[in-house]
Amino acid sequence: MTAMAIQAGASLLAVLFVAWLVGKMGLGADPRIEDAAHAIRLAEEAEVGFGGIEVGRDRAGFAAIVRNAEGRMMLVRAHGNFFAARPVDAQVIGRLDKDFLTLTMPERTFGAVTLQLGRDAGMWASRMREIVRG
Repeated sequence: MTAMAIQAGASLLAVLFVAWLVGKMGLGADPRIEDAAHAIRLAEEAEVGFGGIEVGRDRAGFAAIVRNAEGRMMLVRAHGNFFAARPVDAQVIGRLDKDFLTLTMPERTFGAVTLQLGRDAGMWASRMREIVRG
């Protein structure tokens, strides 16, 4: 009986330790892009000197498209517990569907990203048309 109690106590301590470790590592987090400043900061981390000036942030905060003063754009999205960013260039396929803009990147592992931008979706889609097709 005592051995079972010791084993149960040790198991409980091990579970609590693993839960603490997972929390410390940030695993299981639900990363969101908090606001425009956060999106600009993430784009700047991806490309130093990018200098974002305008943001189209997905309503849920999972992704954002950031534009700089030169008109270049960067797509930032949640990727696991972190964020990933890719430039939006002539190889990116954009599809507008009412309030949603879906961007399909040429890099298959990055996947397609659908942003719910509300009435601004059309504006961002039209900016994509301005990208010179190479």
